[in-house]
Amino acid sequence: MKNPSFPGILIPFIIAIMAVAFSEKPANALESFDFEARYLVHPGNQIWDFCLIPNDDQYHVFYHTISPDLQHPANADTIWHAVSTDLRRWEILGPALTSGPHWWDAEALWAPDVVFDELNKRWAMLYTGVGQGMVQRACLAWSDDLVNWTKAAENPVFEPDSQIYFWAPDQEWSSFRDPEVYYENDQWNMLSTAGIRVGGFPGHKRAIVHRAVSNDLIHWTDAGPFFQHDGADGQGYDFESVQYIKRNGNHHLFFVEQDPNLDTHSTSLISARSTENWTMADRIYFDEGWAPEIQSINGNVFDTMFGRLYQYDNPHTNLTQVIIRFDALRFQQGGSTPWMYHWDPLEKNWPIRIGTVGAAAPTFGDNPILRGEHSSGFQGNGWFSSYENFGGPLSGIGEPGLTLGDSATGGLMGKDFIVSGDYLHFLLAGGYYPETCFISLVDAHTDEMLFRTTGTGSPLMNTQFWDLRGHFGRVVKLLIVDNETGPNGWIAVDSITEAMSAPTPAEDTMPPTYRLDGCYPNPFNPQTTVSFRLAKAEMIEVDVYDVKGLHVTQLASQIFSSGSHALTWNGRDSQDRVMPSGPYFVRLSTGTVVESRKVLLLK
Repeated sequence: MKNPSFPGILIPFIIAIMAVAFSEKPANALESFDFEARYLVHPGNQIWDFCLIPNDDQYHVFYHTISPDLQHPANADTIWHAVSTDLRRWEILGPALTSGPHWWDAEALWAPDVVFDELNKRWAMLYTGVGQGMVQRACLAWSDDLVNWTKAAENPVFEPDSQIYFWAPDQEWSSFRDPEVYYENDQWNMLSTAGIRVGGFPGHKRAIVHRAVSNDLIHWTDAGPFFQHDGADGQGYDFESVQYIKRNGNHHLFFVEQDPNLDTHSTSLISARSTENWTMADRIYFDEGWAPEIQSINGNVFDTMFGRLYQYDNPHTNLTQVIIRFDALRFQQGGSTPWMYHWDPLEKNWPIRIGTVGAAAPTFGDNPILRGEHSSGFQGNGWFSSYENFGGPLSGIGEPGLTLGDSATGGLMGKDFIVSGDYLHFLLAGGYYPETCFISLVDAHTDEMLFRTTGTGSPLMNTQFWDLRGHFGRVVKLLIVDNETGPNGWIAVDSITEAMSAPTPAEDTMPPTYRLDGCYPNPFNPQTTVSFRLAKAEMIEVDVYDVKGLHVTQLASQIFSSGSHALTWNGRDSQDRVMPSGPYFVRLSTGTVVESRKVLLLK
């Protein structure tokens, strides 16, 4: 049907699309539109120092974590391993290494850096082993597949000379950490955070970047300071998370200063034609994030990943979250000037946007929970909502928990694609405004509106679908429109996917009396929120079971009113004992009908 009442807000879409040519995928390729950005989030934990490894069409990230409510580095007892094909959708495979049982990393392990040992055809992980008194040493582990790791029998593989460096086995917090490993001049080089003794022993500390060299990654020789702090202030504070990169004869050193007087976590940069000409007088603050990780992809200098950490506070719980964000590093003026290229997460799938509804798109995380409301039911880390106002860490858009409100108007237009599936699934929430607030599918050539769906008035996303049979091979595009400023005048969409079958009844219909919407975060640590809805007041029991079917704890057994509700499981059993990592099942029951969701507790 040709829709004569097509909202006026779409006219700019139609005009603009005539001037833009989009590539079309083969007819047998099923399309998927979502709103994920390049973030890695470890549910329930802060991510700290990490490394990025591209291998076999996958990205591998190794990182250590700290619980938000245990703010001490000694709690970083695990190096985790996560994989992704696009830096957006991540699978956390599990621990790669854990602290102990040996003395040299009994307290904690930090800052992994993974390289491939071409001579022995295996992977090597250099990391900081932390022993009693927070004494730090360089340690080594090996792997044949990046999944299974074995700590080297020779650990620790390097300790500094206590007469030269501000380090001693019995000195509290002896700095020697954050290895940066690279191969140059037929040998391995390892840069580390350290301090040199100035004025003899014991002397006073000056921050340096230390360099050691090796032929086999096991036996390391002291090569002295790679760079010394030459500034007027802050010479006693460490250089952390060092990254060294050369471009066209230009030497670039990225680092973080452990200086409380700076009141910043940002990444610094010094550059020069020679490392001997590096000076703190030329230091610039390069990025707001810290603990940088720089990785060239397949040797392509024009495609260099720049990852870094960033923190944001949950205004509802006052806990701090730390995540990784990935962007690109580019170079100008013959390689002498690095600059940050911020990827637009909507650029590929949603090239045309007007109005204010996309001002904070995609929304990052469960923003409603951050202001004390119920989960939205989105998938992944990113989703679209014309109501939310948190575009994510380092986006410069909004803040956690903020909203744009009902007054935001505008829309998004997706790229052209060829219908290849029988159905199109998507998650949808928002106000019921069929004419002014909806998602639709439009013929790319005639502007005929083929499908249009509005919200149900619920803030929780429901699975919806369109039957595309009869439109196979048609060139179409998606429109998300919010031209409504009335109460609940907003729309939220996520996970738009072509499929060969319709959703199952459990996915697209609400049970007669209730619905268990899900658990967030999942995986989780230390707690997850269980969200459910009731069509009428009813007696509800919510219980947790382990994989053997044994009862762990009961979250509720009472009459709930109609509407949306949320409960929290803190990862403990009915005796308040902390449960081990693993899968569990949250079961909601009315006595006659039972629905359950699987959750994964990760520590």
